[in-house]
This record gives sequence, C-alpha cells and structure tokens, in this order.
Amino acid sequence: MEIRFRSIFLAIGLFGVLMPVTQVAAQSDEEEQTNLIEPQIERIEFDESQIDSDDFEISVYAGYLAIEDFGTNFVTGFKFGYHVSEDFFVQASYGNSEAGETSFEILSGGAPLLSESERELEYYLISIGYNLFPGEAFLTDSTTFNTVFYISGGVGTTTFAGDDRFTIAYAAGHRTIFTDGFSLDIEMRDLVFDLDVFGSEKSTNNLEFSVSLNLFF
Repeated sequence: MEIRFRSIFLAIGLFGVLMPVTQVAAQSDEEEQTNLIEPQIERIEFDESQIDSDDFEISVYAGYLAIEDFGTNFVTGFKFGYHVSEDFFVQASYGNSEAGETSFEILSGGAPLLSESERELEYYLISIGYNLFPGEAFLTDSTTFNTVFYISGGVGTTTFAGDDRFTIAYAAGHRTIFTDGFSLDIEMRDLVFDLDVFGSEKSTNNLEFSVSLNLFF
C-alpha cells in the first residue's frame, strides 16, 4: 500500500513540473507565429516577344566568308525556313561571294590561277536545325526578349573554280526575337567541300560569319 501511495505522489509531482514547461512551449510557438512577417511580392509583367503562330520564315543575311587559300570576302544571301515544331526547323539557303587572290598569286606576280568568273562562289544548301538552349535577354526591368542557341547541319552544292562541288555544312547560331514576327540571327557556318585548284584534291573548310534579319509569316 505504501508503495502505491508513493507512485501516486510521484506522478502528481511530475505532472506539476511538466505542465508549466508545456505551457511555456505553446506560448513560445504562438509568439513566433504572431511575429512572422508576410512578404508582399508584386509580380512584374513582362512584354515578352515570341515567335508568331505562323511557321514560315524568310531571311536576308550578310557577313564574311573565309574561303580557304583565297582570303576572307564579303558574302550575302537569303534563307527560307519552315518550323516543324518548337524544337526543329528545316531551311534552304543561298549564298554568294567572290574569292580573292591566293598568297601564291600575290607573291609570284604571275598569271592568275582563276578567271574572274571562276572566282565567283555560289552555294545552295538544305539544312535541318535544332533549337538547343532557349533563354531570355532582359533589355529593361519590364521588357524581355526570347533568345535561343541553335545548331544545324545540311548538304548542298557549291559552284566555285569552274566546277560544282558537293558541300557539307555545319552551323551554330544565336537568335533574338524582337517582336512576334521579327528576329535577328548571329551565325557561324562551316562549308566543307573538295578543291583541286593547286593540282591535288583536298578537303577545305570555309568559315562564314553572318548576321541575318528574319521575318515570320
């Protein structure tokens, strides 16, 4: 019986100790909830340009083409594209440039290797492209432009030095979309074709840097 009374008194004592601790913890939680500051975040509305719902695109471009062994020369052209989906597009390109003199022609002072008509370079390409890294460019706090880094590859024909030459083309570019129907591309392309002007045939890499203005319709 004495042991039972001791157990009862011990339980009463523990209850009396724990009750204030529990009340203090509950009061502390209430004070923390009361002191919380609710942040008021205002969403900024951006004037965001996107590609128009129409899928066709026409472009004009200009830049420089480094023809291997024939110097760097001005190039112009146009493109016609179709956006198959948000990620993929197909494109037809035409470019025109004129080759300069080789170092051999300049140093030797002899007869030119090519006639004036043979120095004209034209190419026709069909390419498939992929939009790799879409992003955004912020002009002001309330204006942003959609951007995308893309890659493409294709085949075609280059007419140069009096012959038509099978051409493989690789390209990488960055596109900025200013309005729903207008964008600007900065592109680097490599035109790979065989050339036999110096006697033996060799594969040449001809690098092109261009800026194009694009219209969607």
